[in-house]
Amino acid sequence: MKADAVLCVFGWLLGGLSLSMLIPALGALIADDIEHARVFFNSAAVSGFFAGAMIISLRGKEIDLNKRGSLLLIVLIWTILPVFAAVPIYFSGVIFSPGKALFEAVSGFTTSGATVLTHLDRQPAAILLWRAILQWLGGLYTIIAASGIFVVLGIGGLQLQYAGMPHGDGQTLFGRLQQVARALLGIYSALTLLCFLGLWAAGMPIFDAFCHALSTVSTGGFSTRDASIGAFNSPRIEAVAAIFMILGAMNMALHWAAANGRWRGYRLDPEARYLGVAILVTVASVFLALYASDFDGGVRAAHWALFNGASFLTTTGYWTGNIAGAPLVVGLILIAAVLVGGATGSTSGGFKEMRVGLVVKQGWLELARLISPNEVLGLRYGKVRVKEAQIAAVWAVFIGFSFFLAMGTILISLTGPNFEQSFAIAAAAMSNSGPAAGLFFADPITPYASVSEATRGLAMVGMIVGRMEVLTLLTLLSPAFWRG
Repeated sequence: MKADAVLCVFGWLLGGLSLSMLIPALGALIADDIEHARVFFNSAAVSGFFAGAMIISLRGKEIDLNKRGSLLLIVLIWTILPVFAAVPIYFSGVIFSPGKALFEAVSGFTTSGATVLTHLDRQPAAILLWRAILQWLGGLYTIIAASGIFVVLGIGGLQLQYAGMPHGDGQTLFGRLQQVARALLGIYSALTLLCFLGLWAAGMPIFDAFCHALSTVSTGGFSTRDASIGAFNSPRIEAVAAIFMILGAMNMALHWAAANGRWRGYRLDPEARYLGVAILVTVASVFLALYASDFDGGVRAAHWALFNGASFLTTTGYWTGNIAGAPLVVGLILIAAVLVGGATGSTSGGFKEMRVGLVVKQGWLELARLISPNEVLGLRYGKVRVKEAQIAAVWAVFIGFSFFLAMGTILISLTGPNFEQSFAIAAAAMSNSGPAAGLFFADPITPYASVSEATRGLAMVGMIVGRMEVLTLLTLLSPAFWRG
Protein backbone atom coordinates (compact mmCIF):
# COMPACT_ATOMS: atom_id res chain seq x y z
CA MET A 1 0.00 0.00 0.00
CA LYS A 2 1.39 3.42 -0.99
CA ALA A 3 0.61 5.98 1.71
CA ASP A 4 1.65 8.86 -0.59
CA ALA A 5 -1.25 8.11 -2.93
CA VAL A 6 -3.74 7.90 -0.06
CA LEU A 7 -2.59 11.20 1.46
CA CYS A 8 -2.64 12.95 -1.92
CA VAL A 9 -6.25 11.96 -2.63
CA PHE A 10 -7.17 12.85 0.95
CA GLY A 11 -5.57 16.26 0.39
CA TRP A 12 -7.90 16.91 -2.54
CA LEU A 13 -10.91 15.94 -0.42
CA LEU A 14 -9.75 18.18 2.43
CA GLY A 15 -9.31 20.96 -0.10
CA GLY A 16 -12.94 20.53 -1.14
CA LEU A 17 -13.98 20.79 2.50
CA SER A 18 -11.96 23.96 3.02
CA LEU A 19 -13.47 25.60 -0.08
CA SER A 20 -16.93 24.70 1.21
CA MET A 21 -16.21 26.73 4.36
CA LEU A 22 -16.14 29.85 2.20
CA ILE A 23 -19.88 29.51 1.51
CA PRO A 24 -21.04 30.14 5.11
CA ALA A 25 -18.26 32.73 5.41
CA LEU A 26 -19.65 34.70 2.49
CA GLY A 27 -23.18 34.17 3.78
CA ALA A 28 -22.15 35.64 7.14
CA LEU A 29 -20.57 38.64 5.40
CA ILE A 30 -23.78 39.28 3.47
CA ALA A 31 -25.72 39.09 6.75
CA ASP A 32 -23.20 41.53 8.30
CA ASP A 33 -22.13 38.85 10.79
CA ILE A 34 -18.43 39.72 10.78
CA GLU A 35 -17.55 37.51 13.75
CA HIS A 36 -18.75 34.26 12.19
CA ALA A 37 -17.42 35.27 8.78
CA ARG A 38 -13.97 35.59 10.36
CA VAL A 39 -14.30 32.18 12.04
CA PHE A 40 -15.13 30.42 8.75
CA PHE A 41 -12.47 32.28 6.75
CA ASN A 42 -9.83 31.36 9.33
CA SER A 43 -11.01 27.74 9.44
CA ALA A 44 -10.89 27.58 5.64
CA ALA A 45 -7.34 28.95 5.71
CA VAL A 46 -6.18 26.35 8.24
CA SER A 47 -7.81 23.45 6.38
CA GLY A 48 -6.58 24.81 3.06
CA PHE A 49 -3.01 24.98 4.38
CA PHE A 50 -2.96 21.29 5.28
CA ALA A 51 -4.72 20.35 2.05
CA GLY A 52 -2.32 22.42 -0.03
CA ALA A 53 0.71 20.94 1.71
CA MET A 54 -0.41 17.40 0.88
CA ILE A 55 -1.41 18.21 -2.70
CA ILE A 56 1.75 20.18 -3.58
CA SER A 57 4.19 17.74 -1.96
CA LEU A 58 2.51 14.61 -3.32
CA ARG A 59 1.09 15.83 -6.64
CA GLY A 60 1.00 13.02 -9.19
CA LYS A 61 1.07 10.24 -6.60
CA GLU A 62 -2.73 9.85 -6.74
CA ILE A 63 -2.48 7.57 -9.78
CA ASP A 64 -0.83 4.96 -7.54
CA LEU A 65 -3.93 4.55 -5.39
CA ASN A 66 -4.68 0.83 -5.07
CA LYS A 67 -7.44 -1.22 -3.49
CA ARG A 68 -5.82 -1.50 -0.07
CA GLY A 69 -5.07 2.21 -0.05
CA SER A 70 -8.66 3.00 -0.95
CA LEU A 71 -9.87 1.26 2.22
CA LEU A 72 -7.54 3.38 4.33
CA LEU A 73 -8.79 6.44 2.45
CA ILE A 74 -12.36 5.58 3.49
CA VAL A 75 -11.28 5.54 7.15
CA LEU A 76 -9.49 8.89 6.83
CA ILE A 77 -12.56 10.47 5.21
CA TRP A 78 -14.91 9.55 8.04
CA THR A 79 -12.51 10.10 10.94
CA ILE A 80 -10.20 13.02 10.03
CA LEU A 81 -12.35 15.25 7.83
CA PRO A 82 -14.95 15.72 10.63
CA VAL A 83 -12.16 17.02 12.89
CA PHE A 84 -11.50 19.87 10.44
CA ALA A 85 -15.26 20.35 9.97
CA ALA A 86 -15.68 20.76 13.74
CA VAL A 87 -13.22 23.67 13.96
CA PRO A 88 -15.63 26.45 12.85
CA ILE A 89 -18.44 24.93 14.92
CA TYR A 90 -16.35 25.09 18.08
CA PHE A 91 -14.80 28.52 17.52
CA SER A 92 -18.14 30.02 16.52
CA GLY A 93 -19.12 29.89 20.20
CA VAL A 94 -22.44 28.09 19.70
CA ILE A 95 -20.93 24.95 21.29
CA PHE A 96 -18.45 25.36 24.15
CA SER A 97 -17.32 21.73 24.31
CA PRO A 98 -14.81 20.33 21.78
CA GLY A 99 -16.45 16.91 22.18
CA LYS A 100 -19.89 18.27 21.34
CA ALA A 101 -18.51 20.21 18.36
CA LEU A 102 -16.89 17.03 17.03
CA PHE A 103 -20.14 15.12 17.62
CA GLU A 104 -22.06 17.69 15.57
CA ALA A 105 -19.50 17.48 12.75
CA VAL A 106 -19.41 13.67 12.71
CA SER A 107 -23.20 13.52 12.78
CA GLY A 108 -23.42 15.95 9.90
CA PHE A 109 -20.70 14.41 7.75
CA THR A 110 -22.05 10.87 8.18
CA THR A 111 -25.54 12.24 7.32
CA SER A 112 -26.81 10.99 10.70
CA GLY A 113 -28.68 14.14 11.71
CA ALA A 114 -28.19 13.81 15.48
CA THR A 115 -27.61 17.19 17.12
CA VAL A 116 -26.69 18.72 20.45
CA LEU A 117 -27.97 22.15 19.43
CA THR A 118 -31.32 23.52 20.59
CA HIS A 119 -33.27 26.68 19.72
CA LEU A 120 -32.13 26.27 16.14
CA ASP A 121 -34.15 29.23 14.89
CA ARG A 122 -31.94 31.44 17.11
CA GLN A 123 -28.61 30.00 15.98
CA PRO A 124 -26.35 31.93 13.57
CA ALA A 125 -27.32 31.38 9.94
CA ALA A 126 -23.69 30.52 9.08
CA ILE A 127 -23.74 27.56 11.48
CA LEU A 128 -27.09 26.27 10.21
CA LEU A 129 -25.79 26.55 6.66
CA TRP A 130 -22.52 24.78 7.53
CA ARG A 131 -24.39 21.87 9.11
CA ALA A 132 -26.44 21.45 5.93
CA ILE A 133 -23.34 21.69 3.71
CA LEU A 134 -21.62 19.03 5.81
CA GLN A 135 -24.50 16.64 5.22
CA TRP A 136 -24.52 17.38 1.51
CA LEU A 137 -20.78 16.75 1.23
CA GLY A 138 -21.07 13.61 3.35
CA GLY A 139 -23.81 12.30 1.08
CA LEU A 140 -21.71 13.02 -2.00
CA TYR A 141 -18.64 11.27 -0.60
CA THR A 142 -20.85 8.35 0.44
CA ILE A 143 -22.24 7.66 -3.03
CA ILE A 144 -18.82 8.13 -4.65
CA ALA A 145 -17.27 5.65 -2.21
CA ALA A 146 -20.11 3.16 -2.73
CA SER A 147 -20.03 3.31 -6.54
CA GLY A 148 -16.32 3.92 -7.06
CA ILE A 149 -14.63 1.88 -4.31
CA PHE A 150 -16.99 -0.59 -2.64
CA VAL A 151 -18.27 -1.91 -5.98
CA VAL A 152 -14.71 -2.47 -7.20
CA LEU A 153 -13.72 -4.24 -3.99
CA GLY A 154 -16.94 -6.26 -3.86
CA ILE A 155 -17.58 -5.25 -0.25
CA GLY A 156 -20.81 -6.64 1.15
CA GLY A 157 -22.13 -7.77 -2.22
CA LEU A 158 -22.25 -4.21 -3.57
CA GLN A 159 -20.96 -5.40 -6.93
CA LEU A 160 -24.54 -6.60 -7.51
CA GLN A 161 -25.97 -3.07 -7.41
CA TYR A 162 -27.32 -1.47 -10.58
CA ALA A 163 -24.39 -0.67 -12.87
CA GLY A 164 -25.96 1.68 -15.41
CA MET A 165 -23.26 4.27 -14.80
CA PRO A 166 -19.74 4.22 -16.32
CA HIS A 167 -17.18 2.96 -13.83
CA GLY A 168 -14.03 3.80 -15.75
CA ASP A 169 -13.24 0.28 -16.92
CA GLY A 170 -9.59 -0.09 -17.87
CA GLN A 171 -8.53 2.98 -15.89
CA THR A 172 -6.60 3.25 -12.65
CA LEU A 173 -8.63 3.26 -9.45
CA PHE A 174 -8.15 7.03 -9.12
CA GLY A 175 -9.26 7.54 -12.72
CA ARG A 176 -12.32 5.44 -12.03
CA LEU A 177 -13.10 7.53 -8.95
CA GLN A 178 -12.80 10.72 -11.01
CA GLN A 179 -15.23 9.45 -13.64
CA VAL A 180 -17.74 8.26 -11.04
CA ALA A 181 -17.43 11.56 -9.14
CA ARG A 182 -18.12 13.65 -12.24
CA ALA A 183 -21.17 11.60 -13.16
CA LEU A 184 -22.63 11.59 -9.64
CA LEU A 185 -21.90 15.24 -8.86
CA GLY A 186 -24.06 16.36 -11.76
CA ILE A 187 -27.13 14.29 -10.88
CA TYR A 188 -26.72 14.92 -7.14
CA SER A 189 -26.54 18.68 -7.70
CA ALA A 190 -29.53 18.61 -10.06
CA LEU A 191 -31.67 16.78 -7.50
CA THR A 192 -30.63 19.30 -4.84
CA LEU A 193 -31.58 22.24 -7.06
CA LEU A 194 -34.97 20.71 -7.86
CA CYS A 195 -35.59 20.04 -4.18
CA PHE A 196 -34.71 23.63 -3.29
CA LEU A 197 -37.06 25.03 -5.93
CA GLY A 198 -39.82 22.64 -4.82
CA LEU A 199 -39.53 23.57 -1.14
CA TRP A 200 -39.38 27.28 -1.96
CA ALA A 201 -42.40 27.04 -4.24
CA ALA A 202 -44.26 25.13 -1.50
CA GLY A 203 -43.90 28.11 0.83
CA MET A 204 -40.68 27.48 2.78
CA PRO A 205 -38.53 30.63 3.30
CA ILE A 206 -35.59 30.75 0.89
CA PHE A 207 -32.83 30.20 3.48
CA ASP A 208 -34.70 27.31 5.11
CA ALA A 209 -35.45 25.86 1.67
CA PHE A 210 -31.76 25.90 0.72
CA CYS A 211 -30.60 24.28 3.97
CA HIS A 212 -33.37 21.66 3.86
CA ALA A 213 -32.64 20.85 0.21
CA LEU A 214 -29.04 20.03 1.13
CA SER A 215 -30.19 17.88 4.06
CA THR A 216 -33.08 16.19 2.23
CA VAL A 217 -31.27 14.90 -0.86
CA SER A 218 -28.42 13.70 1.36
CA THR A 219 -31.03 12.01 3.63
CA GLY A 220 -29.27 13.75 6.51
CA GLY A 221 -32.13 15.23 8.49
CA PHE A 222 -30.56 18.41 9.90
CA SER A 223 -33.24 21.09 10.11
CA THR A 224 -33.26 24.80 10.83
CA ARG A 225 -36.07 24.37 13.36
CA ASP A 226 -36.32 22.39 16.59
CA ALA A 227 -39.58 20.77 15.48
CA SER A 228 -38.02 19.68 12.17
CA ILE A 229 -40.27 19.75 9.10
CA GLY A 230 -43.32 19.76 11.38
CA ALA A 231 -42.46 23.34 12.38
CA PHE A 232 -43.66 24.59 8.99
CA ASN A 233 -47.08 22.92 9.35
CA SER A 234 -47.44 22.56 5.58
CA PRO A 235 -48.60 19.39 3.78
CA ARG A 236 -47.12 20.74 0.54
CA ILE A 237 -43.66 21.13 2.09
CA GLU A 238 -43.91 17.66 3.60
CA ALA A 239 -44.91 16.21 0.22
CA VAL A 240 -41.91 17.78 -1.54
CA ALA A 241 -39.57 16.65 1.23
CA ALA A 242 -40.96 13.09 1.12
CA ILE A 243 -40.45 12.85 -2.66
CA PHE A 244 -36.82 13.92 -2.48
CA MET A 245 -36.08 11.82 0.60
CA ILE A 246 -37.17 8.79 -1.42
CA LEU A 247 -35.16 9.91 -4.48
CA GLY A 248 -32.12 10.38 -2.23
CA ALA A 249 -32.61 6.88 -0.79
CA MET A 250 -32.50 5.32 -4.26
CA ASN A 251 -29.38 4.22 -6.10
CA MET A 252 -27.96 7.38 -7.71
CA ALA A 253 -26.90 5.34 -10.73
CA LEU A 254 -30.59 4.91 -11.58
CA HIS A 255 -31.08 8.68 -11.67
CA TRP A 256 -27.96 9.11 -13.79
CA ALA A 257 -29.19 6.49 -16.23
CA ALA A 258 -32.64 8.12 -16.42
CA ALA A 259 -31.05 11.53 -17.05
CA ASN A 260 -29.23 9.93 -19.97
CA GLY A 261 -32.40 8.45 -21.47
CA ARG A 262 -32.31 4.98 -19.88
CA TRP A 263 -35.51 5.17 -17.84
CA ARG A 264 -36.10 1.45 -17.75
CA GLY A 265 -33.37 1.15 -15.13
CA TYR A 266 -36.03 1.97 -12.52
CA ARG A 267 -38.04 -1.03 -13.70
CA LEU A 268 -35.11 -3.41 -14.11
CA ASP A 269 -33.48 -2.76 -10.73
CA PRO A 270 -34.88 -5.13 -8.07
CA GLU A 271 -33.78 -2.83 -5.26
CA ALA A 272 -36.03 -0.02 -6.47
CA ARG A 273 -38.96 -2.41 -6.12
CA TYR A 274 -37.77 -3.52 -2.69
CA LEU A 275 -37.64 0.11 -1.57
CA GLY A 276 -41.18 0.74 -2.82
CA VAL A 277 -42.51 -2.33 -1.02
CA ALA A 278 -40.64 -1.39 2.16
CA ILE A 279 -42.18 2.10 2.15
CA LEU A 280 -45.69 0.68 1.72
CA VAL A 281 -45.18 -1.90 4.46
CA THR A 282 -43.69 0.66 6.87
CA VAL A 283 -46.40 3.27 6.30
CA ALA A 284 -49.22 0.69 6.53
CA SER A 285 -47.77 -0.85 9.71
CA VAL A 286 -47.37 2.51 11.41
CA PHE A 287 -50.89 3.57 10.42
CA LEU A 288 -52.44 0.36 11.74
CA ALA A 289 -50.46 0.63 14.99
CA LEU A 290 -51.60 4.23 15.47
CA TYR A 291 -55.18 3.38 14.65
CA ALA A 292 -55.25 0.38 17.01
CA SER A 293 -53.72 2.32 19.89
CA ASP A 294 -56.06 5.33 19.60
CA PHE A 295 -52.98 7.59 19.48
CA ASP A 296 -54.54 9.33 16.53
CA GLY A 297 -57.12 8.34 14.00
CA GLY A 298 -58.28 8.80 10.46
CA VAL A 299 -56.60 11.30 8.17
CA ARG A 300 -54.22 12.59 10.83
CA ALA A 301 -52.91 9.08 11.52
CA ALA A 302 -52.42 8.48 7.79
CA HIS A 303 -50.60 11.79 7.46
CA TRP A 304 -48.36 11.00 10.46
CA ALA A 305 -47.60 7.50 9.18
CA LEU A 306 -46.93 8.56 5.59
CA PHE A 307 -44.35 11.23 6.29
CA ASN A 308 -42.62 9.75 9.33
CA GLY A 309 -42.62 6.25 7.85
CA ALA A 310 -40.90 7.45 4.66
CA SER A 311 -38.53 9.67 6.60
CA PHE A 312 -37.26 6.99 8.96
CA LEU A 313 -37.06 4.23 6.34
CA THR A 314 -34.86 6.47 4.19
CA THR A 315 -32.85 7.21 7.40
CA THR A 316 -33.41 10.95 6.89
CA GLY A 317 -34.92 11.51 10.33
CA TYR A 318 -37.20 14.46 9.69
CA TRP A 319 -40.42 14.24 11.66
CA THR A 320 -43.83 15.79 12.13
CA GLY A 321 -46.02 15.65 15.22
CA ASN A 322 -45.04 14.26 18.61
CA ILE A 323 -42.82 11.26 17.86
CA ALA A 324 -41.83 10.89 21.53
CA GLY A 325 -45.48 10.37 22.47
CA ALA A 326 -46.06 7.64 19.90
CA PRO A 327 -46.93 4.12 21.16
CA LEU A 328 -44.03 1.75 21.83
CA VAL A 329 -44.98 -0.50 18.91
CA VAL A 330 -44.74 2.47 16.52
CA GLY A 331 -41.27 3.25 17.83
CA LEU A 332 -40.20 -0.36 17.29
CA ILE A 333 -41.57 -0.36 13.73
CA LEU A 334 -39.71 2.83 12.88
CA ILE A 335 -36.46 1.58 14.44
CA ALA A 336 -36.81 -1.60 12.36
CA ALA A 337 -37.30 0.57 9.27
CA VAL A 338 -34.20 2.59 10.15
CA LEU A 339 -32.13 -0.61 10.44
CA VAL A 340 -33.28 -1.72 6.97
CA GLY A 341 -32.50 1.67 5.41
CA GLY A 342 -32.42 2.68 1.77
CA ALA A 343 -30.77 1.38 -1.38
CA THR A 344 -27.13 0.65 -2.11
CA GLY A 345 -25.43 3.46 -3.99
CA SER A 346 -27.58 6.00 -2.15
CA THR A 347 -26.95 8.46 0.67
CA SER A 348 -29.07 6.40 3.09
CA GLY A 349 -27.71 4.31 5.92
CA GLY A 350 -28.91 0.99 7.30
CA PHE A 351 -28.35 -2.58 6.22
CA LYS A 352 -29.64 -1.71 2.69
CA GLU A 353 -32.63 -3.03 0.76
CA MET A 354 -30.57 -5.20 -1.60
CA ARG A 355 -29.03 -7.14 1.26
CA VAL A 356 -32.36 -7.58 3.04
CA GLY A 357 -33.85 -8.91 -0.18
CA LEU A 358 -30.99 -11.34 -0.69
CA VAL A 359 -31.16 -12.61 2.90
CA VAL A 360 -34.92 -13.22 2.52
CA LYS A 361 -34.43 -14.96 -0.84
CA GLN A 362 -31.68 -17.13 0.62
CA GLY A 363 -34.02 -18.13 3.43
CA TRP A 364 -36.75 -19.17 0.98
CA LEU A 365 -34.16 -21.01 -1.11
CA GLU A 366 -33.03 -23.07 1.87
CA LEU A 367 -36.65 -23.96 2.65
CA ALA A 368 -37.16 -25.02 -0.97
CA ARG A 369 -34.08 -27.23 -0.77
CA LEU A 370 -35.50 -28.96 2.31
CA ILE A 371 -38.72 -29.70 0.42
CA SER A 372 -36.98 -30.73 -2.83
CA PRO A 373 -33.44 -31.83 -1.91
CA ASN A 374 -32.72 -33.26 -5.38
CA GLU A 375 -33.74 -30.16 -7.29
CA VAL A 376 -30.98 -27.85 -8.53
CA LEU A 377 -31.82 -24.37 -7.24
CA GLY A 378 -29.89 -21.13 -7.55
CA LEU A 379 -30.13 -17.66 -6.07
CA ARG A 380 -30.79 -14.80 -8.47
CA TYR A 381 -30.87 -11.04 -8.02
CA GLY A 382 -32.96 -9.72 -10.87
CA LYS A 383 -31.44 -11.38 -13.94
CA VAL A 384 -28.05 -11.93 -12.30
CA ARG A 385 -27.07 -15.24 -10.76
CA VAL A 386 -25.68 -14.65 -7.26
CA LYS A 387 -22.41 -16.45 -6.56
CA GLU A 388 -21.75 -18.15 -3.24
CA ALA A 389 -18.98 -15.66 -2.43
CA GLN A 390 -21.38 -12.77 -2.98
CA ILE A 391 -24.12 -14.09 -0.71
CA ALA A 392 -21.42 -14.97 1.84
CA ALA A 393 -20.29 -11.33 1.76
CA VAL A 394 -23.88 -10.21 2.43
CA TRP A 395 -24.14 -12.54 5.41
CA ALA A 396 -20.77 -11.29 6.68
CA VAL A 397 -22.14 -7.72 6.66
CA PHE A 398 -25.27 -8.91 8.45
CA ILE A 399 -23.25 -10.64 11.17
CA GLY A 400 -20.89 -7.69 11.55
CA PHE A 401 -23.75 -5.19 11.59
CA SER A 402 -25.61 -7.22 14.21
CA PHE A 403 -22.47 -7.63 16.33
CA PHE A 404 -21.68 -3.91 16.41
CA LEU A 405 -25.35 -3.12 17.10
CA ALA A 406 -25.40 -5.51 20.07
CA MET A 407 -22.06 -4.31 21.43
CA GLY A 408 -23.10 -0.70 20.98
CA THR A 409 -26.33 -1.30 22.90
CA ILE A 410 -24.47 -2.97 25.77
CA LEU A 411 -21.73 -0.34 26.01
CA ILE A 412 -24.15 2.59 25.75
CA SER A 413 -26.36 1.09 28.47
CA LEU A 414 -23.31 1.12 30.78
CA THR A 415 -23.07 4.91 30.36
CA GLY A 416 -26.52 5.70 31.75
CA PRO A 417 -29.46 5.33 29.31
CA ASN A 418 -31.94 2.51 29.89
CA PHE A 419 -32.06 -0.50 27.57
CA GLU A 420 -34.67 0.89 25.16
CA GLN A 421 -32.82 4.19 24.85
CA SER A 422 -29.46 2.42 24.46
CA PHE A 423 -30.79 0.22 21.69
CA ALA A 424 -32.36 3.22 19.95
CA ILE A 425 -29.12 5.23 20.11
CA ALA A 426 -27.05 2.28 18.83
CA ALA A 427 -29.52 1.54 16.02
CA ALA A 428 -29.79 5.20 15.05
CA ALA A 429 -26.00 5.57 15.01
CA MET A 430 -25.29 2.38 13.02
CA SER A 431 -28.03 3.30 10.53
CA ASN A 432 -26.95 6.96 10.30
CA SER A 433 -30.35 8.23 11.38
CA GLY A 434 -29.67 10.00 14.66
CA PRO A 435 -33.14 11.55 15.23
CA ALA A 436 -34.63 8.04 15.45
CA ALA A 437 -33.32 7.83 19.02
CA GLY A 438 -35.81 10.57 19.96
CA LEU A 439 -38.59 7.99 19.69
CA PHE A 440 -37.54 6.65 23.10
CA PHE A 441 -36.80 9.91 24.93
CA ALA A 442 -39.27 12.24 26.62
CA ASP A 443 -37.93 15.15 24.55
CA PRO A 444 -37.11 14.08 20.97
CA ILE A 445 -35.36 17.38 20.25
CA THR A 446 -32.51 17.12 22.75
CA PRO A 447 -31.75 13.44 23.50
CA TYR A 448 -28.07 13.78 22.60
CA ALA A 449 -27.60 17.01 24.53
CA SER A 450 -28.79 15.36 27.74
CA VAL A 451 -26.64 12.21 27.64
CA SER A 452 -23.04 11.86 28.85
CA GLU A 453 -19.87 12.45 26.84
CA ALA A 454 -19.23 8.70 26.90
CA THR A 455 -22.64 8.03 25.32
CA ARG A 456 -22.01 10.59 22.60
CA GLY A 457 -18.55 9.14 22.01
CA LEU A 458 -19.96 5.65 21.48
CA ALA A 459 -22.66 7.08 19.22
CA MET A 460 -19.97 8.78 17.12
CA VAL A 461 -18.12 5.47 16.73
CA GLY A 462 -21.37 3.83 15.63
CA MET A 463 -22.04 6.56 13.06
CA ILE A 464 -18.57 6.17 11.54
CA VAL A 465 -18.72 2.36 11.50
CA GLY A 466 -22.19 2.41 9.97
CA ARG A 467 -21.20 4.88 7.28
CA MET A 468 -17.99 3.24 6.13
CA GLU A 469 -19.48 -0.31 6.12
CA VAL A 470 -18.56 -2.78 8.88
CA LEU A 471 -16.55 -4.99 6.51
CA THR A 472 -14.19 -2.07 5.82
CA LEU A 473 -13.37 -1.83 9.51
CA LEU A 474 -13.05 -5.61 9.94
CA THR A 475 -10.75 -5.79 6.92
CA LEU A 476 -8.51 -3.04 8.26
CA LEU A 477 -8.32 -4.81 11.64
CA SER A 478 -7.10 -7.98 9.96
CA PRO A 479 -3.29 -8.55 10.17
CA ALA A 480 -3.45 -10.22 6.75
CA PHE A 481 -4.55 -6.90 5.23
CA TRP A 482 -1.37 -5.18 6.35
CA ARG A 483 0.90 -8.13 5.44
CA GLY A 484 -0.55 -8.64 1.94
